[in-house]
Amino acid sequence: MSPTTTRADHRISFADGELSYDCARDDTILRAALRAGLSPGYECNSGGCGSCRFELVDGTVHDRRPDAPGLTARDRRKGRKLACQSEPRSNCVIRIGVGGGLRAHRPIRQAATLKEVQPLTADMAEFTFQTANPAAFTPGQYAMIHLPDGEVERAYSMSNVSNCHGHWRFVIKRTPNGHASSLLFDKLEPGATVTLDGPFGNAYLRPDDGRDIVCVGGGSGLGAMVSVVLGAAAQPGAENRTVHLFIGARNAADLVVPAPVEMAARRLNSLQIHTALSEEVVQGGGSAGNALVEGAYPGFVHEAVVTDLGESLESFTFYAAGPSAMTEQLARSLVVERGVDADRLHFDRFC
Repeated sequence: MSPTTTRADHRISFADGELSYDCARDDTILRAALRAGLSPGYECNSGGCGSCRFELVDGTVHDRRPDAPGLTARDRRKGRKLACQSEPRSNCVIRIGVGGGLRAHRPIRQAATLKEVQPLTADMAEFTFQTANPAAFTPGQYAMIHLPDGEVERAYSMSNVSNCHGHWRFVIKRTPNGHASSLLFDKLEPGATVTLDGPFGNAYLRPDDGRDIVCVGGGSGLGAMVSVVLGAAAQPGAENRTVHLFIGARNAADLVVPAPVEMAARRLNSLQIHTALSEEVVQGGGSAGNALVEGAYPGFVHEAVVTDLGESLESFTFYAAGPSAMTEQLARSLVVERGVDADRLHFDRFC
């Protein structure tokens, strides 16, 4: 499959009459807008967060996920819909907010071949896919992977950086009874082909603003934070920048630091790695010789951030990826309880 271009099946127009774009019948109103270079508000791309709510003024759409939790009962009464789940069935007129955010890379759909699976822990691995075109994205973004068996699509953050080789890497954690992760770990073998759609996401690495940065990764969210660390190490002036990488896990067996992080450390002024174990209280200093475990904070990773950085919290720019409970607690701890400017915390909600 070569990169897809947007077929002009239907025309999507804005109610104010100023903007319009083409949308294929099998595409969503949100993704087609992003492919056109527009910037509607969104986060998860999966129907969970509700950030892409819109009003359908005229036309008809097919709802991919009628029970999506991103819409409240009040939203449904008012006829609101989710742009990430709405496929047009006619020309449509919509009312949705559009900002002026960075769109360095427009998402495209293309075939991707699984090249390698590198185990990281007992239930987490890094999957490498290859596309015919360069892998073009900003550190911290994600892609939608449509698996070959059935109508299964999931969002996964890239764990590498843009490259001309077409390599897309994803740190993926096996989810108990999870359909997508079971397919990836048990059914997909090197040589298999999936459809990769991306990049997406607003939690991308910003240009160097003169601040040191904090990256917080929980579970497989570590992959996105590795990408941000690598990206920060490649920015001009990296030798003057300190990065704090916080890794949250349930127990010692889940703690891992991917090898590329060590290479990034050589280009930064300093890379400080902090760990937190939420379910395993390390007794007597932890496992001898395992620095990740010996110095682990006994609790949740958002608590470790506040405890370890203390009064210096306001001097950082923050990036986070992981379970929604983790990112929401981190946002509450930083913004509500400690007064950190919300514009300096970047994460995408996944449900």
